[in-house]
Amino acid sequence: FYIESISYLKDNATIELFFLNAKSCIYKELIDVDSEVVFELASYILQEAKGDFSSNEVVRSDLKKLPALPTQALKEHPSLAYCEDRVIEHYKKLNG
Repeated sequence: FYIESISYLKDNATIELFFLNAKSCIYKELIDVDSEVVFELASYILQEAKGDFSSNEVVRSDLKKLPALPTQALKEHPSLAYCEDRVIEHYKKLNG
């Protein structure tokens, strides 16, 4: 069961649980999403877990440790580096 909009959620704990559940379902491929959305969501996972962007090398290392890119998204693209570059592109836009 998912709500129409996250804006209906008022409690911070509920918002965090919603985020964690969605992240888990996407990673386990229980929810099918476009790979570009996966890259954007991976950037939010990095922002939540690691804070602001620091360097490409650090982000690439962090992406290997965090459950952020589902196997299906990796299979759809030419290389892991391409996927990481797309995530980094989104991640650089996030601050604070």
